[in-house]
Amino acid sequence: MKVLVVGQREVAALLPMAECMDAMADALRALARGDVVLPLRQVLTLPAGNGAFAVMPAVQDGRAADSAAAVKAITVVPGNHGTAFDSHQGAVLLFEGEHGSLRAILDASAVTAIRTAAVSGAATRALAREDAGDLAILGTGVQAQTHLEAMHLARRLRRVRVWSRDAAHVRAFAA
Repeated sequence: MKVLVVGQREVAALLPMAECMDAMADALRALARGDVVLPLRQVLTLPAGNGAFAVMPAVQDGRAADSAAAVKAITVVPGNHGTAFDSHQGAVLLFEGEHGSLRAILDASAVTAIRTAAVSGAATRALAREDAGDLAILGTGVQAQTHLEAMHLARRLRRVRVWSRDAAHVRAFAA
């Protein structure tokens, strides 16, 4: 069995936002049809009390030729902001559905930032007025950049406002 390992930079290169927004719209439709089982995530407080450990499984309909199962396991450590460590770190494990074989391990930091923004972009395309063009971003962390990219694809932006508790972070983000 060969397992593909995809690091943070490779994940970002392999998941263009426009395609991810389409994929997330398809995934949300599949979930609504019942073709995907997505139980509630399990979240535990880390022993040091400085964050959380979360596990998020999903299974695509086992009758489909392309059935699959996946789990994302991450730690969330808010105190990592401004350090060399991402606040969300972990891995996504992808299993094929026919035999249950592990096929890929992907960096979850990049997957989280891209997927979260892609869902926001897909929802904006579906729900926001066509002339919506004002965007407010709360925070300047990793997901701020991916959300700006997704919103730019979803709507023609006229004005972008960014807020952070630290004005220097806003200046750095705007630059």
